[in-house]
Amino acid sequence: VEYGSAYPAAWPWSSSVVLAAQHVPATAIPSPQCQTQCGDVEIHYPFGIGVNCSLSGFNITCKVQDGTTPKPFIGDFELLNISLANSTIRVMGFIATNCYNTTSEGMDLGGSVEFDASDTPYRFSDVHNKFTVIGCSTLGYIGSSNGAGYQSGCVSTCHNLSDLADGSCSGMGCCQTAIPKGMDYYDVDFESTFDKVYIMSQIWRFSRCSYAMLIEAASINFSTAYISTTKFNDINTGRVPVVLDWAIRSNGTTLCEVARRNETGTYACLSRNSICVNSTNGSGYVCNCFQGYEGNPYLPDGPDGCKDYNECNDNPCPSGSVCHNTEGSHKCSCRAGTKYSEQRKTCNPDTGLIIGK
Repeated sequence: VEYGSAYPAAWPWSSSVVLAAQHVPATAIPSPQCQTQCGDVEIHYPFGIGVNCSLSGFNITCKVQDGTTPKPFIGDFELLNISLANSTIRVMGFIATNCYNTTSEGMDLGGSVEFDASDTPYRFSDVHNKFTVIGCSTLGYIGSSNGAGYQSGCVSTCHNLSDLADGSCSGMGCCQTAIPKGMDYYDVDFESTFDKVYIMSQIWRFSRCSYAMLIEAASINFSTAYISTTKFNDINTGRVPVVLDWAIRSNGTTLCEVARRNETGTYACLSRNSICVNSTNGSGYVCNCFQGYEGNPYLPDGPDGCKDYNECNDNPCPSGSVCHNTEGSHKCSCRAGTKYSEQRKTCNPDTGLIIGK
């Protein structure tokens, strides 16, 4: 079995989000000159690149590294995409590793991985992420608030490669556990004494490294090759996708009904065809377009704000009928000789015409 390097050349032993405290009014509108794309990632307001292009806490930097395509970053973390509809972002977090050193015949604990998003608009998604541990005879921990609050972990075991199955993460070679709502900080570490003697005498022969991380659950499909090689850590040079929920949490406008009064001029839902709803993960609120509208609810009405969506593009009406788009909705009408049934959503022969009524 051949092994690659357990860490990238410049491994961040402890990484944290660092966001400047910019108190920009929520009613600020980005200039048309603001950059709206970085590399392959579209930048949707309230996010922005540069001065007066974003709301407080949503500033993004666009960096060119090693002469490659520009990439967007929030603090120290690469941004993969922004979802206005789901109020989420995806970033690249880091993997903690624990590897057997064949030279010293001991364990090289790579140090904890830390992700600090406190005092920012972001919370780690309890819906989309799982704390995940990969390895044999491995106990990994995840905690918040520097160990003073939430703490959990999971155990992954195996005695040989034949015990494992691709796609299975139920405790044999791979384990997962959920995280609670409201987390804005976590650190990941290993129990360094867990089965240490057994690992050093037996496990290292077919599984030298273990991994622990918070990861977007949909992005991982366990492979037995992750046990016998360093493939998992090598795929993205020690990084994995993490999903964060974001909301408007600044200036004391923590509740939708309070923010909607707009007494301080900081209400973020600028489109007339939008509404605010309370965040489902932590304090604050998010903005949504009314049903039947699409666009950016954080911008005034116009080409980019919430505008009528043409439902007829989705063919919502039954075969043989005609779709008519209306403001925020649509109507279905049937051709001559038939009548629309709202209950069945079908066009049926108009029996009244047949019998002469």
